[in-house]
Amino acid sequence: MLASTPFTVALRDVLGERFRVHPDDCARFAVGGVQPKLALSPRTVAEAAAAVKIVADERATVVIRGSGSKSNRPPRRADFDAVLDTSELRGVLDHKPGDLTATVAAGTPMHDLQFELRRHGQHFPSDVPFAATATVGGTLASNANGALRQRYGALRDNVLGMRVALSDGLVAFSGAKVVKSVAGYDTHKAFIGSRGTLGLIGEVTIKVAPLPATQRMLVASYADCAGACAAATAISASPLFVLALTLHDQRTAARVAALRGSAAPVWTLAVRCGGSRAATGAQFDGAAAICKETGASAIRDLPDELVDQTWADVAELAGGAAYDPQTYVIAKLVAPPAQTFTLAAAVRTSWPEAEITAHPYAGAVFASVPLASASADPAMLWQACAANQWTAEYLSAPATRREEFIAPLPAHTPMKLQRRLKAALDPSGIFDPGGFLGGI
Repeated sequence: MLASTPFTVALRDVLGERFRVHPDDCARFAVGGVQPKLALSPRTVAEAAAAVKIVADERATVVIRGSGSKSNRPPRRADFDAVLDTSELRGVLDHKPGDLTATVAAGTPMHDLQFELRRHGQHFPSDVPFAATATVGGTLASNANGALRQRYGALRDNVLGMRVALSDGLVAFSGAKVVKSVAGYDTHKAFIGSRGTLGLIGEVTIKVAPLPATQRMLVASYADCAGACAAATAISASPLFVLALTLHDQRTAARVAALRGSAAPVWTLAVRCGGSRAATGAQFDGAAAICKETGASAIRDLPDELVDQTWADVAELAGGAAYDPQTYVIAKLVAPPAQTFTLAAAVRTSWPEAEITAHPYAGAVFASVPLASASADPAMLWQACAANQWTAEYLSAPATRREEFIAPLPAHTPMKLQRRLKAALDPSGIFDPGGFLGGI
């Protein structure tokens, strides 16, 4: 346990007066409703590593916090000692437009990164939720992929290298700062999706992409989920190479003005097309033809000037960003892409009041369930997950009831390997103990 006054003095003696220690202002650094005894704001990865080492020597525990946008994720945290705040670790440290790479500090807000890249006609190709507040490090630690992975690959595919701070005070680098490299193991990819339980992501080297020269968005209305899923499967399997597509039930579509049709469709398929003018037109026409063949009742066209804002609103429907975390429970379920319809039907059966959005290319279904409807244990859904080897997790739940919302782990989850990885990278066990899958 931390003894606040002597300990904070020791921190400043070792790290210097510029290092920010917040012993008297911890409420604003709460994570998941739990207030730490101490909050630390390092300015460099080296400072972060030194601070972590001192905390570890005190046999204390530490939770890493970016903007706090993912702090509602179950399980409910037990008391912890310190928060390592990354808000001072920010900025684009290096950008090579010609190489399509950039190195960025992990506490940099995603919107700051995108703003800087757009000045050079580029972007980090990930449409993550909580875009207004999420940090680069938090996005990677939570593996918060968006629908643009269909065109550009998942987050893991777009991270070239990473500098991390470990619990023994070591600053380690894995990967490379160039696109083509075969040097060493891709150890850094283990930190993507680790939820801050292995160490602090300090700096990240990423691949960036040119902005599409032009864009269009197709919005197709369907009377049933089967037809919409059939269109999504056909478009994804075609050589059209669209940027992304998402699927929405009537309730989620109503949250985005551009998705609301004149009629009241039960399901809406949104297809984002982009590239050169000719390529964008070919994508749109090809997708429209597939939608007509699969029974779309209406097809609308959103022009270039409306696409970015509309898609930003669409992206917030996945992961809980558009919902009050105190009145909604957010679940994410993943199946093979061909089973998206079956998975969505199982979710609807167990949670009739759920608002459903899906990324059919990845087989991901996001269910935003009103708290009153989510309280009953969805036993049939968990049985279907076990029978089909689907995965499920809760992304958000009210702070006082998070112990109720723990999805069962699939039988094939490599827990022994996960524990060995945790023991190897965090042998002292100080990083958010119990915060990963299975209570690791």
